[in-house]
Amino acid sequence: MTPQLLECARIELTRALMDNSGKTKGQLQAFSEHPPAEKDRCPRKHIHMVEFEDGRRVKARNTSLYVLETRRRRRPLPPINDYEFAAAPWRRAVNMLPEHEQAWLRYCYGFDLTFRYQTLICQSVWTAHQQHFPPGLLKKTQKRLIALVWLAAQDVAASNNNDTYKEYAGAALGRLIGSTQQGWSKTYAPHWALMKTAFREMDLSALSGVLNCRGESHPEEDNCLQKL
Repeated sequence: MTPQLLECARIELTRALMDNSGKTKGQLQAFSEHPPAEKDRCPRKHIHMVEFEDGRRVKARNTSLYVLETRRRRRPLPPINDYEFAAAPWRRAVNMLPEHEQAWLRYCYGFDLTFRYQTLICQSVWTAHQQHFPPGLLKKTQKRLIALVWLAAQDVAASNNNDTYKEYAGAALGRLIGSTQQGWSKTYAPHWALMKTAFREMDLSALSGVLNCRGESHPEEDNCLQKL
C-alpha cells in the first residue's frame, strides 16, 4: 500500500462515515420561518357573520384562519441523497471488517465517540500488549499502563488527521500518570512506543481491509486507485 493510496482511503472514509443527521431543520425552526397560519388573508375581527346555505346568519366569536399545508414539498424527500448513496460502498466495506477495526475507523475517521467503540479499540490493543510484559511486573505499573492505552489511541488518531499535530512529550505523559521523568524513560516509554505501534498497525490493517473489499466489489474503481 502506497502512502498516496492510504491517504485517499482516509479521505473517502471521512466523507463516508461523517454524521449528516443534523443537516435538516427541525420542525420548530421550520415553523418559525414559515408559520402555517397566516393572518393577512383573513384578518382578525372581534365578531363576524357566518352565512349558511339556508340563508341563516350567525355571529361567530372566533376568527377564521387560513392554514397552509405543513409539508411544503409536493414530493417527499428521497430516503437517501446522492452524496450518501455514492459513499455506500465504503460503508459496506467497513462493515465487513472485524469489530475492533470497524470501531477504529469509525472513531478515527468518522469522529464517532461511542463508548463501545472506545472499549473495543482499547481491549484489542491491551490484550495483545500484555504479551510484552516482563515477568514480575507490578500491578501499580500495569494500572498506569492501562491509562496510557487510550492516550495512545488519541495520539495516533490525531496524527492521522492532522499533519501539524505535535505528539505528547515524555515529561508531560509522566506527569499525567504520576511518574518521574527518569521512571518514565526507564519503565513506561518502551510500552508507550509499542502501544502506538499497535494502533498504527491496526490503522494500516483496517485501511488495507477496506481497500481489498472495495477492490472485490468495484474492480474498476480499484484499478483507478491503484494508479495513485
